[in-house]
Amino acid sequence: MPELPDLAELLSIVEARSADDTDALTRLTVAEGVLSDQRNIGDRLLGYLVELARAEGCSWADIGDHLGISRQAAQQRYGRRWSSLTIADLARSGAFERYTGRARQTLDRAEAHVRRLGGSAIEAGHLLLGILDDPNTLAVQAIAAQDVDPALLREALEGRLPTGSGSPAALSVGAGARRALTAALTETAELRHNYIGTEHMLLGLLHDKSGTAGKLLWEHGVALEPTRAAVRAALEAFLRSREP
Repeated sequence: MPELPDLAELLSIVEARSADDTDALTRLTVAEGVLSDQRNIGDRLLGYLVELARAEGCSWADIGDHLGISRQAAQQRYGRRWSSLTIADLARSGAFERYTGRARQTLDRAEAHVRRLGGSAIEAGHLLLGILDDPNTLAVQAIAAQDVDPALLREALEGRLPTGSGSPAALSVGAGARRALTAALTETAELRHNYIGTEHMLLGLLHDKSGTAGKLLWEHGVALEPTRAAVRAALEAFLRSREP
């Protein structure tokens, strides 16, 4: 079994990050950063394994029973670690296997928007920005079908998203974005589709009226049922166009 880094290896990392600065206090500060990075990796490791367990149908109660603790205690112990996963972590776990190419590109663009704005996590608003980037998707067509200008919607959204001074190397998926992606899966089942596209992601965002993205959509007249109807109509029109 591969061994974890020992003291000598950790010291070599500290020395490399200290840029040859031999000051003891500088090395101490750098060491704190190294340990923080190690903790973050450990959190992602545990979160990733929880994601796999949940993908296999294990509930928080199942995880708690296995550990000999309550469901609530299991969530308290692993919930934060589970929410530290990045888009890449979730993709590795198989969470996006049913996503279309455009839906995956939307996730990539959402991450790019976070870094552009200096944010610390991918939130629902960034997902909506990623959707609005591609005017040729069913999601944007469904917005336009409700007499809402996607460009004006995007302008309003940009004004509500927080900015920061810089983003961490590993961007986690925030709670609001996770809820939207979970709701997108529910919408896929509701519409009896075997894939997840940008239209399902948009519907997922509409489930949360209190979040930045969902609230903005509802305020501008983009509602859940009309969006579902617009998606169905667009798909039916597409299928008719392919009939001989």
